[in-house]
Amino acid sequence: MLGIGSGSFDPETLVILETAFDEAWITLKTNGSDNIRPDELARRICHLAMEGERDPVRLHDRALGELIPATMWRELS
Repeated sequence: MLGIGSGSFDPETLVILETAFDEAWITLKTNGSDNIRPDELARRICHLAMEGERDPVRLHDRALGELIPATMWRELS
């Protein structure tokens, strides 16, 4: 199991996290969002999973929904 902080993920969850990350990364690259780093995306997905989210589509959508507004703010600063 992969440990993150005080928790860990079982192999099935790791597959879900990998799927969510890969799909979100493709979405970012397809839409030209070059200002989000892979580690930011991975941290966001892991954080959501630590809160109990296990649906890859919701992980994808929520991670991007939280990261994209943050990067837009950075660009305006």
